Amino acid sequence: MKKLVILFLAVLLVSCTDKPKGFDSKIFIEKEVSDFIGLNPKWTKADGITTERFKHKMINLSNEPNFLNDMPFKLLAIKDTTINTLPFKLAEFVTFKDNSRDPKSLLNDLVLEISGVVSDEQVVNLKIDQKYFLTGSLYRQGKRASVDLVEADGAKTYRLGRYTFSLTGIKPL
Repeated sequence: MKKLVILFLAVLLVSCTDKPKGFDSKIFIEKEVSDFIGLNPKWTKADGITTERFKHKMINLSNEPNFLNDMPFKLLAIKDTTINTLPFKLAEFVTFKDNSRDPKSLLNDLVLEISGVVSDEQVVNLKIDQKYFLTGSLYRQGKRASVDLVEADGAKTYRLGRYTFSLTGIKPL
């Protein structure tokens, strides 16, 4: 009987532990950041070693084929540019805050910037300030300097970096 009570208390203790925001997310990047936070619950900006590990993790995750999956973005601008002397159109996307999201979601605390190489056919269907889901493949790796933890007024914002993707799909929310 005593072992049963101890087992029950252990299960109760484990079930009552605080889980980080986004721990059960279906969005790849939100889940990965949540898992990192769960492994480093006392992480602050002053902890340079953990911040460097976070930077490396985010840069490595950008190589994953599902990096952009189900992540909502807002279109900020479309620019004409050249890459290696070839003319391209770049669509600038960024994550956005939405007060209607579940409070257990980490999405409002994440900042991810995507420069998307887009075709003329894709540009026709894009509207500034509209929200989209993106699919594509990594075109240019981000820099660790653009990945960071920002702490202000007791809140944490996780800057996941700035990456260039060749966009194969742009679907409105």
